[in-house]
Amino acid sequence: MHLPSTLTDISAVWLTELLATNEPGLVVDSVAIVDVQHGACTKVRLAARTNRNDFPSSLMMKVGFEPHSTNMRAMHVNEYHAYADLLPTVQLNAPKCFGSALNEDGRALVVLEDLCLRDVKFLTLQEPIGFDLAKQYLEGLAKFHAQWWNAPELNTRFAWAPDTSENGVAHYFHLLKTADQFQRYATAPRGAAMPKMLLDPERIRAAHLAMTEAHKTEKMAMVVNHGDMHLGNLYLDADGTPGFLDMQPRRGAWSIDVSYFLIAGLDVVDRRRWEAALLQHYLHCLAQEGVDTPSFDGAWAAYRRDVIWGLLIWLLNSSQFQTEANNTAAAVRFAMAMIDHDTFGRLGV
Repeated sequence: MHLPSTLTDISAVWLTELLATNEPGLVVDSVAIVDVQHGACTKVRLAARTNRNDFPSSLMMKVGFEPHSTNMRAMHVNEYHAYADLLPTVQLNAPKCFGSALNEDGRALVVLEDLCLRDVKFLTLQEPIGFDLAKQYLEGLAKFHAQWWNAPELNTRFAWAPDTSENGVAHYFHLLKTADQFQRYATAPRGAAMPKMLLDPERIRAAHLAMTEAHKTEKMAMVVNHGDMHLGNLYLDADGTPGFLDMQPRRGAWSIDVSYFLIAGLDVVDRRRWEAALLQHYLHCLAQEGVDTPSFDGAWAAYRRDVIWGLLIWLLNSSQFQTEANNTAAAVRFAMAMIDHDTFGRLGV
C-alpha cells in the first residue's frame, strides 16, 4: 500500500486503510500529530478519533522520516516482519500492533499501541537493573527462544531475519574496515573510556569471525534472537510484568541475546557477581519449556565468547541512534567484560 513520505501525508483516510486488516469496520474520522521523537527511526504519537469507543485514542507510529532513513530501510523492514510474522508465533509481552505495511520500495512502518496509556515504566541504559529484575527478563527471553529453538524450518520461515555473519551486520563492518570512520568512534568519548588494547579493528573482525565459526563447529542451538535487547528497549507494565519492544530479530546462537542483555543491562560490579548465576537461571527456564538445554560449561564458554558481539555494536553505534552517553555506558560495560573474560584470548585472536 501507499506509505506516507512526510508527516503531512498522514491522513484519516490513509490510517483507516492501514488498520483495516486487523480492525475491520474501524473508521478513523480524524487524526492529529501529538509529538515526534527522532532517532534511528521516527516515532510519531497520533491522536485518533474513530467510530469505536473501545479503540485507543492514542497510537504510536514508527516510520522512516529521518535524513538517514534511506540507509536504515533494512532495519525498518526487519521490525515490520517482527510484528507481522514473528510476534504472533511466540510468547512475549510486547506492544500490540494495530497495523503494519511494507511497500515495493522497501519502506516499512508499524502502528503500535501507545504504551504510555498503560502507564509503563521505560528502562534506560543509565540505570542498570538488579538481580531479580534481570531474572524476570531472562524468564521471558527463555520462553521466546524456546518457541523456535533449533527448529528445522528456522532458516526458511524466518529467512527475512539477518544472521550474525559479517554480511548480516554489514554497516558495522563497513565502519570497522574504513580507517577514518573507525577512528571517529575510537576517539569519541566511548573509545576514550575503553582500554586501548580493544581498539584494534583487525582483531575485532577476526574475533567476530572466530565467534561465528565456534557457533557452527560446536553445533550450538540456533534461535530467532530479539536482536537488540538492551535496557532502552525494555519496559515494565504497571503490575511489574517485564515487556520487550524495538526488536531487530536475528537468526543466530541463543547466547547472542543472553550475553548482550546481561552485559549491557547490569552495572559492571554486579555483572561480575551475578552473571554465572543468571546464566544458569536462563538455562533452568529453558528446561521448564521442554528444551534439551546445553550444559552450563558449554553455555558459559559461549557467553564469554559472545562478548565480542556487543562490543562491535556499541563501539560503532551511531549517535543518531543513541546518545553518546548511552553509547559510552554500554561500550564500556562490554569493554570491561572483554577484559574480565579474556574474550580475545578465548577466540584465539
